Amino acid sequence: MSAQHAETPSAHHPSLRLKTIGDIRAALREGRGFPGDKEAFEADLARALEASTEADLTAVAAVIVDYRGRIRLYSDPEFDDALQEGLALIAEIKKGNQE
Repeated sequence: MSAQHAETPSAHHPSLRLKTIGDIRAALREGRGFPGDKEAFEADLARALEASTEADLTAVAAVIVDYRGRIRLYSDPEFDDALQEGLALIAEIKKGNQE
């Protein structure tokens, strides 16, 4: 496992364990993902498994890493503030382009 995929504890959710597919499924069942993530995870995981060989599960690992990141991002209390700041900036830029 590379350093980029190493499990790092979340500063905001130290108890949020996302090391296994079961952990990710449980978090998604609890509503800790973006809308549609629970169903999308299962579909993405199934596609990755179908495309993988027994010796190369890289696609499966990529799905796990992606959804682990999405769950952590969604669970970050600062995410909503950052999203609102970005939306306000976009609105300001659009307003400036219309003038």
